Amino acid sequence: MERTSSAVLQAVLDRHGAHCACRGACGKTHGRDGVCRRPEQFGKPPLSAGPYPPRPTDRENIAVPTADLVPWCGPCWRRALDTVREQAAAERRARLEALQECLFADGELEGAA
Repeated sequence: MERTSSAVLQAVLDRHGAHCACRGACGKTHGRDGVCRRPEQFGKPPLSAGPYPPRPTDRENIAVPTADLVPWCGPCWRRALDTVREQAAAERRARLEALQECLFADGELEGAA
């Protein structure tokens, strides 16, 4: 996640509170209410501002308006970002395979070997 200015981060924390807003996007259940308790369990780790859910690319994450940012702890952000990127890669692979199937669907290359 790109570092945000302290004014942006402070505005995000004022709006949402000084806790990670993950709520399971990282793949963890975070207890009964779904809220990440990392700050309560381990002291206050540094929080960063990022979109919820994360976008697959850094460029998309940076382009999110400040009003749409929420606080994230580092471990939740990294896991959520990895998940989103893996899903995007799987979608790209599926689209590529579908496009390639069209190339060979008519049997045009059967006699080429």
